Amino acid sequence: MLGGFITTYLSWHWNFFINAPLGLAGLALVARFVPGDRDSEAKPFDWPGFFLTSLGLAVMLYGLERLAHPENGLLPTVGSIGIGIMIGWLAVRHLLQARHPLLDLSAFKVLTFAISTLAAGTVFRVAINATPFLLPLLFQVGFGLSPVDAGLLVLAYFLGNLGMKTVTTPTLRRFGFRTVMVVNGSIASLAIMACGAISPQTSQVALMLVAGLTRSMQFTALNTLAFADIGAPQRSSAATLSSMLQQISMLFGVAIAAAILNLSQIFRGEALPDLVDFRITFVAIGLLGLAAAMRFLVLPANAGAEVSGHSTNN
Repeated sequence: MLGGFITTYLSWHWNFFINAPLGLAGLALVARFVPGDRDSEAKPFDWPGFFLTSLGLAVMLYGLERLAHPENGLLPTVGSIGIGIMIGWLAVRHLLQARHPLLDLSAFKVLTFAISTLAAGTVFRVAINATPFLLPLLFQVGFGLSPVDAGLLVLAYFLGNLGMKTVTTPTLRRFGFRTVMVVNGSIASLAIMACGAISPQTSQVALMLVAGLTRSMQFTALNTLAFADIGAPQRSSAATLSSMLQQISMLFGVAIAAAILNLSQIFRGEALPDLVDFRITFVAIGLLGLAAAMRFLVLPANAGAEVSGHSTNN
């Protein structure tokens, strides 16, 4: 909502400054509350791992960002993604062989971490992260609303995020991670597909709340399960790996949504996207999330039970 106000009455450029006070507040809170514990044994810094990891990630993210702008040419986009993947492969090989690697990849041997960050978790985050990108476009381009009015509707979406926080813990305790992530993930995916069916004549607030509620519960479950079985020596690397994959999934979500929207528009031979293009995109993104939700069935019934408090004997 604040972004819509700034875009309408100032300039969209000013939106980026919102991050400055939030970032400073975050730094102050970390300095105040997060303990500075670290290993007593000093280890040499892994410069090759740092160089390969950061370069591969930067090049791949640049290529993914270009997917949202097909007018800039396909070859540089594919080339950037390909080069990023190649450098990433070299980084992984180095991290597996180095004596003191920058990142400990052994966390991926833990099923709950692997599926909630690398496998189904990343795919589901792609679908979820595409939604906040598509909704403002739908409301402004498809419905003709102003940025302020679009921001008010998106606000309902994120109010659903806040409203679910108090319910998530008891729900996980009652049903467990596997059931919640399959059922709630399916509802969240269906809510994404339902966004393609709304029109300027229908009420969008209720659907925005449902989509926000289910999105919040799935994110909380994913982030909690990821570290449920991670040991203390793995936590630092696991946190970095999780953060990196979340950044990739965010950009992937925007890139895939923009690519589907553009392809649908090009296929129809139109200069601007129409409601039908948004409907196709929402359905495709929702199906992606639904497939990821079904993948959580591979989790055991007691996955993350020590964290959720769920008992399979109930």
